[in-house]
Amino acid sequence: MSTDVRARAGEQPQQQRTYGNWRLGRGAGLFGLGPAGTIAAFLVMVVSAAMLPVSTLAALITAVLGLLVLAPLAIRVNGRTGFQVINARIAWWLARARRHHVYVSGVASRVTGAHQLPGVLARSEVYEVETGRSGLVAVVVVPQSRHYTVTLRCAPEGMDLVDQAVIDARVSHLASWLAALSREPQLVQAQVTVETTPDPGTRLAAEVTATSRPDAPSLALQVLDDVVRSYPAGSAAVDTRVSLTYTAPPGRSMSHEDVCREVAARLPHLHAGLTGATGAGIVPMSARSLAAVVRAAYDPDAALDLARDPQLTPDWTQAGPVATRESWDSYRHDSGVSRTWCMVEAPRGVVYSRLFARLTDPDPQLLRKRVTMVYRPYSPADAARLVEADKRDARFMVAKKPRPSARDLTDLAAADQAAQEEATGAGVVRFTVLVTATVADDGKLDEATGIIRARAGEARLTIRPMYGCQAAGFAAGLPAGVVLPTHATIPF
Repeated sequence: MSTDVRARAGEQPQQQRTYGNWRLGRGAGLFGLGPAGTIAAFLVMVVSAAMLPVSTLAALITAVLGLLVLAPLAIRVNGRTGFQVINARIAWWLARARRHHVYVSGVASRVTGAHQLPGVLARSEVYEVETGRSGLVAVVVVPQSRHYTVTLRCAPEGMDLVDQAVIDARVSHLASWLAALSREPQLVQAQVTVETTPDPGTRLAAEVTATSRPDAPSLALQVLDDVVRSYPAGSAAVDTRVSLTYTAPPGRSMSHEDVCREVAARLPHLHAGLTGATGAGIVPMSARSLAAVVRAAYDPDAALDLARDPQLTPDWTQAGPVATRESWDSYRHDSGVSRTWCMVEAPRGVVYSRLFARLTDPDPQLLRKRVTMVYRPYSPADAARLVEADKRDARFMVAKKPRPSARDLTDLAAADQAAQEEATGAGVVRFTVLVTATVADDGKLDEATGIIRARAGEARLTIRPMYGCQAAGFAAGLPAGVVLPTHATIPF
């Protein structure tokens, strides 16, 4: 029976479990400057005071110049400081001046004759490791960052006709799995990706063809034929993947093959911990499966051919697009145009387990939609220091105001609760959400934007396009282990 809110005779109604208490870490500082900006402000005041004996005009000029420098640190635009916005614009202009926003591969390229992946994945490689238990496991290697990524393909059962108690148990298993990631050596990032595409019906057609008999009744064959032809209309294929990214052990000289074997050896433990959260079989992805996912993402028109004939799947060195062009707010790649959004603010207050269901549901107006949850766990030692620092900063923000706002008080309560939960063994994880929508041409981008913003509103997420870094945001949602902060040109 389902966990109903109505009470039976002699029983108390069961309340649906809520989740939340996530908070955006912010350092304590004056005038919204943060710790570094506050120190810079004190230095400006000290220098201005030191210039007074020399000249009043010199002290005034020093103070004015200091204010001009500090002003961009105090101004916030969508959660970013003015300096970050200015640096992002300058980096984009320099990239366009150097023609880094255009990529051409194959015979039309002067760099290589292969269709290798663009941008941060240009030097990536794939190694297949024999695990013995799970067969061959593909590990994507990004040499410039020394990151090694293994991807698991999941088949979750969904939440339809599932008791709420079962859903709560799955969420609890996922929370335990995320907490265990903080104790996983050299783990840098974990991401869960849900990708939805129109279902061409090829798998159903292949199954019907393989199981049908030529001497079957004509009525039965006609019904099956009608089902195969009508099934793809309005249906969608959902692909769920979990990618784990490791870094090479420090202080040890190891080849890529050795690190890949070590990563594959840790897979069974994480595989077992994830089973309770998905409720279905989990299979490590092979090199051919990874190449098919990447190829279809860059060229949506090729997805149908790859689904009909898996033998057409190229190897990793040929899985990239023929040409791409990055714009300030979109990304053109082969037969599709994509726009990627990132989370600015998590949902406020408490939420329920079905919050993100609408965001990940298929949308028939889009060629592809990819929703990626990115997790970067803290180690237990770093987590303990972090929650204590957050608690001190939250108390400072409340104490410096004669009348603290409700948000400041709520932030203090969340910081205290996080510190208490961490002290009892809970893990601390940084997370964000990336949403990529792919359409056929530029004219449909506005419609896609409206759809994604509506879905994000239902999920109570505040999102914004990844201006100036659409290509990197697109690659971050692929099962290739792109850790965006590692490749950032702006270090703050």
